[in-house]
Amino acid sequence: MLAAAMVLSVSGAGSAAVGVPEPDPRRLESLLSGHDLPLVPFAPVTAPATGGSPLTPEDRADLTARIDALVAASGADAGVAVQDLRTGAAYGYRAHEPVYTASVVKLSLVAMLLARAREEGRELTPGERAQAEEVIRYSDNDLTDALYQSNGFTDGFMAGTRAFGLRGTEPNPVGVWGATRTTAADQLRLLRALYTDDSPLAEEDRAFVRGLMEEVAPEQAWGVSAAAGPEDTVGVKNGWTPRESNGGRWNVNSVGFVAGPEREYLVAVLTDGNSDYVGGVGLVEDLVRLVTGALEGTPAEEVGR
Repeated sequence: MLAAAMVLSVSGAGSAAVGVPEPDPRRLESLLSGHDLPLVPFAPVTAPATGGSPLTPEDRADLTARIDALVAASGADAGVAVQDLRTGAAYGYRAHEPVYTASVVKLSLVAMLLARAREEGRELTPGERAQAEEVIRYSDNDLTDALYQSNGFTDGFMAGTRAFGLRGTEPNPVGVWGATRTTAADQLRLLRALYTDDSPLAEEDRAFVRGLMEEVAPEQAWGVSAAAGPEDTVGVKNGWTPRESNGGRWNVNSVGFVAGPEREYLVAVLTDGNSDYVGGVGLVEDLVRLVTGALEGTPAEEVGR
């Protein structure tokens, strides 16, 4: 089992609690269903800032058509889930289709570590805090091997998915954490658990993880950051890896948040089948800009400028 876990230096390459009360699964069930996420505002939602408006059915159809064309041209597959916290508006594209996580799963593992410590009635030890920092900020694979084992290996991971309501996330049967499969909808649920009060985690724990996401190594700060303006705060966890089982094509994923005077988004974009890393990053960022641009009412021809 441990030997299988150590394979992760390849499977999650290059990127990126047991007994905790479950969040109400109905809160996001209607929001995160189907090909397109319906507009269902729910609390807590901040007061609307400048811009930000619900998508009309026509806007949604147009956005989905543009994403269909972009994904088809790329030759890859993609799942997207975005929520505008100013309005509660959400949009999803193939949000329930499972995709390999690569190092994006490290965000779940750190959240599960915090939930487990809270259940045990304790704070993280200095060593655990340092481990979490290396895993999120620098995407350290060796420390992730150790974290996966200390969290209870596959059984512990499954308990953690239940605690956070991640119903579409499944670990690799032999414990290869980079080969975990998840959905964009589940990653949005996890982001809500880290960013809002709709969470089994205490605020100080959520703030700790958000702080790490805001300070990832500069070379890993792409993806969700494509939605940010110069005054915005960005928190991100990315993952990328080629898969031999898919002919060496790449999974490239980005999850995180963007918050500032004109926007406040939670974003999850997962892609599979990219021809290379650079093309995958480009696809992820194009998808981020398309969806957040539509939610901000930016004309299609201006998105990406």
